[in-house]
Amino acid sequence: MKTAQLKNTPSPETILDWDRTHQFHPWASMDDVEGSDYMLVNKGKGIYLWDETGKRFIDGPGGMWCVQIGYGRPEMAEAIAQQVMKLPYSSPWTNTTEPSAVLAKKIADMAPGDLNNVFFTTGGSTAVDTALRTVHFMNNRLGRPDKKIILAREKGYHGSTYLAASVTGKERDKSRFDIEKRLVHFLPDVNPYRRPEGMSVQDWCDAKVSDLEKAIADIGAENIGGFIAEPILCSGGVIVPPTGYHQRTFEICRKHDILYISDEVVTAFGRLGHWFASQDVFGIEPDIITCAKGMTSGY
Repeated sequence: MKTAQLKNTPSPETILDWDRTHQFHPWASMDDVEGSDYMLVNKGKGIYLWDETGKRFIDGPGGMWCVQIGYGRPEMAEAIAQQVMKLPYSSPWTNTTEPSAVLAKKIADMAPGDLNNVFFTTGGSTAVDTALRTVHFMNNRLGRPDKKIILAREKGYHGSTYLAASVTGKERDKSRFDIEKRLVHFLPDVNPYRRPEGMSVQDWCDAKVSDLEKAIADIGAENIGGFIAEPILCSGGVIVPPTGYHQRTFEICRKHDILYISDEVVTAFGRLGHWFASQDVFGIEPDIITCAKGMTSGY
C-alpha cells in the first residue's frame, strides 16, 4: 500500500515550535510547559515507539491503554483503507451498514450475561456520558424522577466530558473545572495499600463495602440511579480493589435496584486477557458496560 508523503516536511525544530505555539495538550498548565517540549514521536512498531532522533522506547501503557494489538499492523491499515474507499461514514440516525451491524453482533456475543444491545459513541467519555444519561432516562420513563444520584469512587477516572468528569474522583480533574455536584456522591478510596497499619485486607474489604451500604442508607436507595466503577482504577494508580469487593458491591446494588455500570474503557478487549474483565476476572455481570479505545486499538 502506498502512503502519501508531505511535501516540504517541516524540521523537528519547526514541528516542536508549532506544537508549543498552537497545540493545547490535555490538561497541561501552560505556565509549566512554556519553553519546554514534548517528546516528538516519529513512528511505532509493535510495542515500540521511536522519537525524531531514532531512539527507541517501549510504550508500556500502549498509548494510554489504547493500542492493544501494537503499532504498525499492515492488515489493519489495509482494512481501514478499503472501508474508507467503499464508505467512510453513514449516519446511524437514518441508516445502517454491514460493518456496524456485524460489530454490534460480535460485541453482544462477547459481552457477559444477558447484555445484548450495543450503542456506539465517539469514545470513552461519551460512552460514560451515554450510560449515565441512560440511567436517568430509564428512571424518568419508570416514573422515578428522583432516582438520579450516581455513586462513584475516589481515584476513579471516567473521562473528560461534562458528566464523565463529574463522576471522576481524581482531585486534580475536578478541583479546577466546574462539574455536576448535585447528582454525584463519591465513596472513599478502595486502595488496599492505603489501609490502616495492622488492618487485614479482608477487614479493609468489609470497610469498603460498608462505605457503599452507608451511602445508600444516608442518601436513600430511592434517590440513587446507578453505581459506576472501573474493575481496576487505572488512571488513579492501577488500583485493584480487594478480592470479593466487586461481587459484594454488585449484590448490594441489585438488592437496592441500583444499576451497576462497569467502566471497561481500559480493561476490555484483552487488557486483562479477556474480552471483558467484569465477568471473566471479577465475577460480575453488570447492567451496563462502557468500552472504547481498545476496540479499535487506536487505528
